[in-house]
Amino acid sequence: MSTFVEEAREDEAFTAFTPQWIAVVVLAWVLATAVCFALVVYALGPMFADGDQRAALGDIRGRIDHALGESQSLVGAAPPTRPEEFGTPVAVLEIPKLDVRQVVLEGVSPSETASGPGHVPGTAGLGQPGNAAVAGRYSGYGGSFARLGELAAGDEIVLATTQGRSVYRVAETARRALDEGADYGKTENDRLTLVTSSSWWPLASEEATVVTAALEGKPFRPTPQNGKADAQDGRSGEPGAWAALALAFGGFVAAAAGATYLYRRWRPVSTYIITAPALLALATFAALAVWRLLPAWA
Repeated sequence: MSTFVEEAREDEAFTAFTPQWIAVVVLAWVLATAVCFALVVYALGPMFADGDQRAALGDIRGRIDHALGESQSLVGAAPPTRPEEFGTPVAVLEIPKLDVRQVVLEGVSPSETASGPGHVPGTAGLGQPGNAAVAGRYSGYGGSFARLGELAAGDEIVLATTQGRSVYRVAETARRALDEGADYGKTENDRLTLVTSSSWWPLASEEATVVTAALEGKPFRPTPQNGKADAQDGRSGEPGAWAALALAFGGFVAAAAGATYLYRRWRPVSTYIITAPALLALATFAALAVWRLLPAWA
């Protein structure tokens, strides 16, 4: 009798996996994934960015102090012979009106802009002759350039590099499609171009907020810069992130399926303790990979 009852219970448990039930479970996991996606970028993202900015600030301060010491020595500072590596802190950017203080990194791939604004490869060095461009995020990872559109003509922008301090005055703030040739190309005057998305929507890649500012005083001596790259304009993602996304999302789907099965066959509390950490970690990795595929200024 007991064997018959147990078999009946098992049959009842397995017949409960109806198409409607599966659809509800899949929808619940999709919603959970979307929530994790938003939490990672809009809640945990700013924390990650702040930590990266603190580390980058310590790095650039040490480099500035070292350069200052070398410049005051008898032999002077040796000029750099090669461009900065991508991800290296290259300047401290301050915008007093917006109460913004950010360390600028070399490069504008999503990995770099997740830590702070990035210097666009192929443009002039910051504080140096020509057009130096910087792209930053509008909403993700703290949105360092979210208020860029509030700048007006005459507002001050300050840059500190290993060469010294440069002051720029805003000439124009515009909301329009990014003109890569004009905004990132050569100019007759020495200027700074700040760029970000004009929308909070992560997939927006057409319209930009562009701030142009003219350098006050003389520029510093030019140094070697990285060449222009099509994927380094702020509007592109990282194709290499697809592999990380497939791995993380595949693991998440497998863990979610296993957790769903265990919830129906085992004690809920025990199942939660075992599966929740793995699901949270895999969802976080998947969300980070997704954001690496989206425009770097999002």
